Parts: sequence; C-alpha cells; structure tokens
Amino acid sequence: MVLNHKFRLDYCRLWQSLLKADMKGIEKYSRRLGAGDLYPLFACVLTARSWASVNTGISETPVTHTEDVEIRTNAALYLPQISELLNKVPRQMLLLLKTNDLLRGIETTLQTRASASSFISMSRSCVRAVAKHKKSKSRSPYRRMQITISEAFTLCQINLYELFLWVKGSMLGDWIVSLMRRFHYAH
Repeated sequence: MVLNHKFRLDYCRLWQSLLKADMKGIEKYSRRLGAGDLYPLFACVLTARSWASVNTGISETPVTHTEDVEIRTNAALYLPQISELLNKVPRQMLLLLKTNDLLRGIETTLQTRASASSFISMSRSCVRAVAKHKKSKSRSPYRRMQITISEAFTLCQINLYELFLWVKGSMLGDWIVSLMRRFHYAH
C-alpha cells in the first residue's frame, strides 16, 4: 500500500504539531486524518503517550514508567472509543498505527524506548517531507532558501535532542549528573 500525497502531508503536519504541542494543529490534522471528535484519543494512540504529555509536547516530556502504566490502564477503559476511532480512520492510518506499534514493541523488547529512535526517525522524515512539499510549491528562490534553512535548523534541533538522549542514557551522562550533584552540594 502506498500512502497518498495529501494523507502523507497531513500525517507529517500532525507529527510536527505533536512535537510543538500545537493543539490547534493537532485537532486540525487529526480531523483531516479521520479522527473526528476523537482527536485527543487519536493523538494519544498515535504517540502512545498520555494526554498530559501531548499537551506539554511529546518532545518535551520523557516517557516514564508511571505514564506507561497510565496508558495501559486507560487503554482498557477507553476500549469502546478506541474501537470507534479505528473504524473511522482510513486504511492507510491503520497501517501506520500498526507499524508504530510494532516499532514501539521492538524498542520495548530491546529496552531502547528511552532513546526514542523511531520517534526521532519519524520526526526527521516529517520535517523533510513538509519542506520538500513547500519547496515544490514555491516559485521564489529566496523562499526556497528560507525553507531549506528552516528545515536544516529543525533537523539540527532533532540531532541535538538525539545527542541529549544518548548522553543522558550513557555512562557519560551518569558521570555528568554525579559531577553536578557534587558541585551543587559543594556550594
């Protein structure tokens, strides 16, 4: 199955809205993707994050064990609404939801969920797809340059976030935290 162009752009714009905690964008693009009034639930299902994390920005809030437990508990409570949602969205969305679920399952099994590798890859792909679309619609070389610079800046932010997660999860991160604690207690 190939994703149609409009669907792909709406999906990418939804991801960008989720990263920025742009609630108007989340509602707009969720509705365009078939979620209707169930857009808050759709955002939670898509990201496997709580509504509080979606509101704060999924790139701003790390996944915690408490949030994982909350999601599992709420999944059972919202089963009728989840079923309704899955019946509303197009088949393309079902394919993406299943793919996301499989990737999260692999990350959980490999204990790499904290590195957010699939989330980071999705973010990069969405930034590139939206920038490519904007460039194709622009006739001005100056505007295309602006789009390219904005794309590069956003990709740089994603790379820095990935580096932050790597440092945080490494022995270097533990060493820095330990050093910061010693410095804090010394003063």
